[in-house]
Amino acid sequence: MLLETGMKEEGLFRIAAGASKLKKLKAALDCSASQLDEFYSDPHAVAGALKSYLRELPEPLMTYGLYEEWTQAANIQDQDKKLQELWKICNRLPKHYHANFRYLIKFLAKLAQNSDVNKMTPSNVAIVLGPNLLWAKNEG
Repeated sequence: MLLETGMKEEGLFRIAAGASKLKKLKAALDCSASQLDEFYSDPHAVAGALKSYLRELPEPLMTYGLYEEWTQAANIQDQDKKLQELWKICNRLPKHYHANFRYLIKFLAKLAQNSDVNKMTPSNVAIVLGPNLLWAKNEG
C-alpha cells in the first residue's frame, strides 16, 4: 500500500496518524487482512503502524547483538570504509532479520528517491526511523 500510494506523501513516517485510527488499524492487522480497505486512503496511518510494529519488537530489527558494531560503524569518517563495514554487519544479521531489514531498506530508498515531493531525504528517514530499528538493550 505504501509503495502504491505513499511515495509522494509529504512527511511519510514523520506526520503522525490519529491515535484512535492507528489503534484501529493495528487491531485490524491482528485480526484479518479483509478489514484493511478503509485504511488504504491513509498512508500516514499505515506508516505509523509500521513504525509502531518496529518499535514494539522484542528485539530491534538491527539486533542487540550487533548494537556495538552498528554504532562503531556509524562513527567511521571515510564513507567507503563505512559502507564496507555496514555491509559486513548487515550480512551478520540473522537470516530472517536480514531479509526484513533488506526489504525495509529497499522501500526506504524508494521513498527517499521522491524526497523532492515527500520531503523525506535519507537524513529525515534516518531521524524518524532509526530509533525504531536499533536501541541499546537497557533502553527498551
